[in-house]
Amino acid sequence: MKLTIIARSRDDFGVVFNSEKLHQTKQSIFKVNISDADLHELTNSRVDKEHLIEFAFNFLLEREPIEKIQASFNIKTITQYFPEFPEQVQAWVDENAE
Repeated sequence: MKLTIIARSRDDFGVVFNSEKLHQTKQSIFKVNISDADLHELTNSRVDKEHLIEFAFNFLLEREPIEKIQASFNIKTITQYFPEFPEQVQAWVDENAE
């Protein structure tokens, strides 16, 4: 599994997920929006947007297959489906922020 995050603008990111299964590579492409306000609300701006997106995809992949993840979403949309997301983000930030 390989996750590549590409900044398209200050708030919009492309996410390319490559997975290999039975010697076949599958690529999934996503668009994630995250504003400065979203970043501050979720992390108190203690990590950058790319790291939060990486955490969010790992969080999602622990709970559902890649095919179930929406192709385009705002980072806070995750909370609608997984109410524990903000708490998990905060715990992760507390463990990993410098």
